[in-house]
Formats: sequence, structure tokens, C-alpha cells
Amino acid sequence: MTKVIILDGKLIKKRSHDYLSEVFDFPSYYGRNLDALYDCLTDIGTQTEIHLINSRYVSLDLIDTFIDASCSSSFITFIEE
Repeated sequence: MTKVIILDGKLIKKRSHDYLSEVFDFPSYYGRNLDALYDCLTDIGTQTEIHLINSRYVSLDLIDTFIDASCSSSFITFIEE
């Protein structure tokens, strides 16, 4: 069964890595930067579909991080809405 995570770009802009850490339930050692985000995303071991809504509020670097992680992991599907 695929886990579906809906991320809101408005909340990412407002709360940044705190929001991402909560939504993904990242470990306490999560480094709160794009490299750490990539590492934690590629550690996901279950089928996960990530939907990003309101993507115009986030940086292209963040979107690229999600795309790169989805290309590197067979468990992650990233959809920008």
C-alpha cells in the first residue's frame, strides 16, 4: 500500500524544515538543510507518493531535491501540483 503525503508550499515557506520534519517524521538528528532532506527521503523504505501543492511558494532547489530523491529511490514518487 502506498503512503500519500501532501505537502503545502505555503507551509514550507512559512515553517521550512520544521514543517518537513514533522510531516515526514524525520529523526531528531535531521540536519534541516537540503542535503539532509535528500538523505532522509532516500532512506524511506516504503512506497511513498509525495504531492507538493502551492509549489510556487518554494525554491526550485527544494523541488529539485524532491525530484533527485525520487529518481534515486524506487520507493518515492514526487508529484508537483
